[in-house]
Amino acid sequence: MSLLPYLRSLRALAAVAQAGSSQRAAALLHVAQSSVTRAVLALEAQLAKPLFERVGRGMRPTAQGRQLALRATRALQFLAAADRHHTRSVALSWHGSPLALGVTERHLQVLQALAQAGSEGRAAGQLGVSQPAVHQSLQQLEHMAAASLFIRTRSGLRLDEAGEALLLACQLALAELRQASEEWPEPGPALQGQLVIGTLPFSTTMLLAPAVELLLTQQPEVRVVVIDGTFDALVARLRHAELDCIVGALRSQPPAAELTQEVLFEDRLAVIARAGHPLLTQPGLDWPAVRSAQWVMPMPNTPAELAFAQMVQAAGLLPPAPQVRANSALMMQAMLCGSDRLALMSPRQVAREMAAGLLAELPLPVQHASRKIGILWRSDYLPTPAAARWQSIVRQLGETLSSQTLT
Repeated sequence: MSLLPYLRSLRALAAVAQAGSSQRAAALLHVAQSSVTRAVLALEAQLAKPLFERVGRGMRPTAQGRQLALRATRALQFLAAADRHHTRSVALSWHGSPLALGVTERHLQVLQALAQAGSEGRAAGQLGVSQPAVHQSLQQLEHMAAASLFIRTRSGLRLDEAGEALLLACQLALAELRQASEEWPEPGPALQGQLVIGTLPFSTTMLLAPAVELLLTQQPEVRVVVIDGTFDALVARLRHAELDCIVGALRSQPPAAELTQEVLFEDRLAVIARAGHPLLTQPGLDWPAVRSAQWVMPMPNTPAELAFAQMVQAAGLLPPAPQVRANSALMMQAMLCGSDRLALMSPRQVAREMAAGLLAELPLPVQHASRKIGILWRSDYLPTPAAARWQSIVRQLGETLSSQTLT
């Protein structure tokens, strides 16, 4: 069930949970007490669950009401953070924000449609409403945010800085409401909901696939979506709450202030070739013997490329020409099996291919900085029960891999 249509009731829920009574909540929201009472009762009727215990001195949230109020408060606070009525140095509580108090489902739909379509006419077509209705909603939204949100150009509309901030806040708020829906209790003990996991190249075999399989074995009602991509593309989706986390090789520092990374284990890299490669039978193999070898190179600006550069420098070799680069483990394995090329890869990643006699590790010393494999989250991420179980599983597998020898 989508909670977005009940944004007004969720504001009342959050205010009563904070204030402890409908009367004090009405003062926070600048509305009549009867309006707050009706909104809470409507939400309880829709959810078919009591959200508060009515006591002599006020209203006390039930356990389910407390959790839903927490999600609602977080969603509203994300919106308040994009409100330009306050200075950037002073945080604005959600019930003091005209934007968080006034925004509706239609306002958020219009913002997203305009950002995607780039014109009021096309946005109106997407939403099935008139262009004047879209224009009016945009004017209301800009008034509540105390800022213009789009730059008008000959080619259409483009988000300005305030618009980008509000779109991000909108997506974070919507993610909180989606998670609130997933947390709402259904009959039975099984965890439910959906996890969307971004995966970087070369992390799936040794960590991600076993973790997902273990999660689904324990909690078969959970749905998992795995999306692969480049680091920058996945980080953008993570920041906009389109992903729950990213798994893979970490950078030395998180790529944005609002992201947190957690190291699960360290991995080593080795020179990998096809089984039967001529270099495997060469006595006393050393680095000068591979001076003229052709390579499948890592992608630019990745931890693997940094490790490759460190390896080449330590070996006293000139950097090879980047004739072929790949960020797909399957592509690299296919190229190695069909040629005499070499690649710098994790032996863990190709352990099955090595056991099957398809690939082999060349006995060459590879010197590079430690390659940290881990997980990247939003710093303010509040996991659902399903996501919390996922966190526990992936950490346990990381500990197991960390305890294994890297040789």
